[in-house]
Amino acid sequence: MGDLEEYRNKRDPGRTPEPVPAPGALPTGDDDTFVIQEHHASSLHWDVRLERGGVLVSWAVPKGLPDVPGDIRLAVHTEDHPMEYATFSGVIPKGEYGAGRMVLWDRGRYETLKWSDREVAVVFDGERTKGHYTFFRSGRDGKNWMVRRSQPPTDPDFVRLPELVEPMLAQPGTLPTGGDPDEWAYEFKWDGVRALARVEGGRLELRSRKGNDISVTYPELRALGEELGSTQVWLDGEIVALVDGRPSFAALGQRMHVHNDRQARSLANSVPVTYLVFDVLHLDGRSCLDLPYAQRRELLEGLELRGPSWNTSPSFVGDGQAVVGTAHEQRLEGVIAKRRSSRYYPGRRTADWVKITEVLTLEVLVGGWRPGEGRRTGMIGSLMVGIPTDDGVRYVGQVGTGFTDEALALLREKLTPLVDKDSPFVDEVPRERAKGATWVRPEVVGEVVFRNWTPDGRLRAPSWRGLRADKDAADLEPEANTAAPTPPAIDDDDEPRPQNVMVEVAGRRLRLSNLDKVLYPDAAFTKAQVIDYYSRVAPVLLPHLRDRPVTLRRWPDGVTAQPFYEKNAARGAPDWLRTVRLETPGSTKGNDTLDFVLLNDLPSLVWSANMAALELHVPQWTVDGAGSRNTPDLLVFDLDPGPPATIVECCQVALLLRDALATHGLTALAKTSGSKGMQLYAAITTTAVERTSEYAKAVAEHLAREHPDLIVARMAKDLRPRKVFIDWSQNNRYKTTIAPYSLRGRPSPTVSTPLTWTEVQRCRHPNDLVFTAPQVLTRLDHHGDLLTGLLTPDRPALPELP
Repeated sequence: MGDLEEYRNKRDPGRTPEPVPAPGALPTGDDDTFVIQEHHASSLHWDVRLERGGVLVSWAVPKGLPDVPGDIRLAVHTEDHPMEYATFSGVIPKGEYGAGRMVLWDRGRYETLKWSDREVAVVFDGERTKGHYTFFRSGRDGKNWMVRRSQPPTDPDFVRLPELVEPMLAQPGTLPTGGDPDEWAYEFKWDGVRALARVEGGRLELRSRKGNDISVTYPELRALGEELGSTQVWLDGEIVALVDGRPSFAALGQRMHVHNDRQARSLANSVPVTYLVFDVLHLDGRSCLDLPYAQRRELLEGLELRGPSWNTSPSFVGDGQAVVGTAHEQRLEGVIAKRRSSRYYPGRRTADWVKITEVLTLEVLVGGWRPGEGRRTGMIGSLMVGIPTDDGVRYVGQVGTGFTDEALALLREKLTPLVDKDSPFVDEVPRERAKGATWVRPEVVGEVVFRNWTPDGRLRAPSWRGLRADKDAADLEPEANTAAPTPPAIDDDDEPRPQNVMVEVAGRRLRLSNLDKVLYPDAAFTKAQVIDYYSRVAPVLLPHLRDRPVTLRRWPDGVTAQPFYEKNAARGAPDWLRTVRLETPGSTKGNDTLDFVLLNDLPSLVWSANMAALELHVPQWTVDGAGSRNTPDLLVFDLDPGPPATIVECCQVALLLRDALATHGLTALAKTSGSKGMQLYAAITTTAVERTSEYAKAVAEHLAREHPDLIVARMAKDLRPRKVFIDWSQNNRYKTTIAPYSLRGRPSPTVSTPLTWTEVQRCRHPNDLVFTAPQVLTRLDHHGDLLTGLLTPDRPALPELP
């Protein structure tokens, strides 16, 4: 028989939500139930628990159960747990034994093959875990056991997670033309370093393009492993350092070559990085290399990688020219075009991926060359180039690519007569560059292409374009060059930030600031574009905001930074901005109030957009002319999917909810949340403030009883996995809902978008109902406002409780 004394001694039932049964007789059972819980304690591990003698005999497995026969992993034997623990999910408070989040990961039945004090052999038959496993002691005494898999996985297509995968490479080229435009997808080329991530047992291992382990260099990315938990995966992406919302290779240079853990941790605070993931190569026992790009992207987006230091890099299908244009506007490195039908070719450079880079051009003076090596032995290997300044020729770099054999022969012919004993550059050329150089008088003019400037005023990634036979050195005046005579401070931000601008909007004067600031780095979407979107969507948005107190959610430093809610009108708000003073939920005697803003006109809306208020949240009621709350005029149901459920399941629930409301005489209208779920609205009238919540709750609970496998009407998180939670509580007078047409603070500028019922019925994939700001503006031209039914003055009365 088991013993729970050690379990009780380690837990205070007044402080932990874990079940702590009183001493007494243990329950009897069939000794065939098992449960596995994912435990985010001080270190991530999986607790494997087997029913035996009225208790759950338990092992903590740091890397999870092995998938492959012969693999052996540590399994630490822990105290027996009560049977009630088999259904426990929750957060154990800090300071308590085992503090951290506990998630039910798998459960099922098991068959006992052997059970002794030194060896336990079982066959699992769970939802996720199946097969023959053996737990055995690793020594005579102590808690350290080991666990091995004794049979191959039951899935015949199972493929073990590889130890290493080489990255696929892109060919340089131009934008694909001709054929079906939907054949290609386009991703931004970030100014960072390539990195592949291997995750197994919640542990992350980062590999460089050459296969070197760079995990210690980027400690802030280790949490991605814990976030993925038991998911076994190889990811492909790029590590970038953002400066003012833009990737900066110069900033990343401070991190790339650090291999000391303490130094890397320090730099992670001062120069943080972001891992932008763009592909998945292996996922949970399945190789994805032979899958087409389009299917790999679906799998990648299903992982929902969005965290403090990682994101899914966006992909755009069809209009490649628009993506290239955006990359150019935002001064990104370029674009990668990827054929959507292409597989992943490890270590190969193919035409299925095309690299279209944004480059700069510069006319330079040749000041010397270094000898070639290998195939170029006896030829020019690279050129030392500079630009004219008032003080002389300034060295800007060494160019070693872009030459044909004919071009090199022509260069030698032109440069040999100009050989000189001294360097022509006014500044000192780095010793390692000057070694072995042959100097020449700076009279030959050529043109190079390059990506940008380094902080010390050198060309980054220069390539030879050709001689300029039509020009000589005297034609290159200092001011004619695109380079400044003094080096910029940051290689990707050498242009001055625009000054604040004063504009007039519908007779109101507004000062707009930092218009070039990127608020959505993944989409290179700036504050100017946010203001433009809200200005253009205003005709349909403002009627849904009119006289509704707005809670602003602001991202002044962009969506990768911490946002905050703002209910009280901001300091410095213009005096013409209309506000309304209302009691707050915690008020006493009516003294605690806040001044909410009312965005009733275009100037007010532009003002809020300039404040980086990306999200607008409103209640289901309006205020009257005196600033008092009216009774609710909207009924709302918020549909929230519990993973792995998605908006696809939300649409199924929305159709059921629509039909249920129709039987009560209410017309339901749908919109996306702009995030993972959606909302349904109905226009109503009522004389009692609380009746909308009561009615909504009754409808939600009725549907949950009718469809228990799909719907849950209670907020408890442990009830919500794989189901859709109908949140009826947003009808509470103090609750708010994201407004129609509001942007969301997601990686891309997604919008809470009104839907047709046909779109709801046809939804088969989460991406079917994802709409960004530009797409919503296009939809308006076709659909108009699909929520006009919420604005009608002829509203039905709220029905009696069903």
